[in-house]
Amino acid sequence: MDTFEPYPVRQTYRLIEPGPTVLISTSDGARDNLMTNAFNMPVRHDGILAVVVGTWDASFATLQKSRQCVIGIPGAELMRTTVDVGNCSGEDVDKWEHFGLTRVPGVSVAAPLIGECVANIECKVEDDSLVEDYSLWLLRATAAWIRPGADLTSEFHHRGNGTFSTNGELHDLRDQMTKWKYFAN
Repeated sequence: MDTFEPYPVRQTYRLIEPGPTVLISTSDGARDNLMTNAFNMPVRHDGILAVVVGTWDASFATLQKSRQCVIGIPGAELMRTTVDVGNCSGEDVDKWEHFGLTRVPGVSVAAPLIGECVANIECKVEDDSLVEDYSLWLLRATAAWIRPGADLTSEFHHRGNGTFSTNGELHDLRDQMTKWKYFAN
């Protein structure tokens, strides 16, 4: 194959980066926590999402017990804070206080929304059958919130090696979505 060269299979996630880098908020009723997450994706159009949260994450036990969380979508202005949130453990520091982030009460879950995020999605665990083998949680969105006038193109993506990219130019092809017109609203 002269056209291509081998690429490490263990790094293929870098080629299809799963989604925006997000903050996941959890609460056990006594303590709220935050974690950074770059392994997430939509699963179905009806509000089923997936995130990877493993036993190595301080939020794992809380998610397992409470079966709910909030996915906050930060804009590029929170990129450095989001990375810093991921560089420390909620077992050692109150990330909300340390990073000056604002707790906003949700309506369907105990975990707080993140006031500085562009959008927040309240979620409940829909299926945890893939957690033991893959650390993959299927979540059902129960409520979603967007900051009025928010720039949704400001989300950013971890490229898997410590570099990040922001969304580029928006291309509107809704008129071409003939088979899936009902998704082009």
